[in-house]
Amino acid sequence: MVTLRDSLTKSERTLADHGRGLEVLAMRRAFQETMREDLVAAVEKLTGRHVEAFLSDNLHEPDVAVEIFLLSAVNGNGNRAAGH
Repeated sequence: MVTLRDSLTKSERTLADHGRGLEVLAMRRAFQETMREDLVAAVEKLTGRHVEAFLSDNLHEPDVAVEIFLLSAVNGNGNRAAGH
């Protein structure tokens, strides 16, 4: 799991400060959905493990974001556990 604080860009912060926070969140959600495959592939390459699930969410107040990658189980040899 990765948590981010103060992750809004200057433009996004300006929009949120002027009552357009829902639009900022919708844009971020669309971007995350578009990038899902690339993000999962990068985490799998870096960890050598299968990503079973990817969840992502943002808030504009407070300005926080979370990216969660649920990785497959591994056995004592570092291999994926049977049935996973």
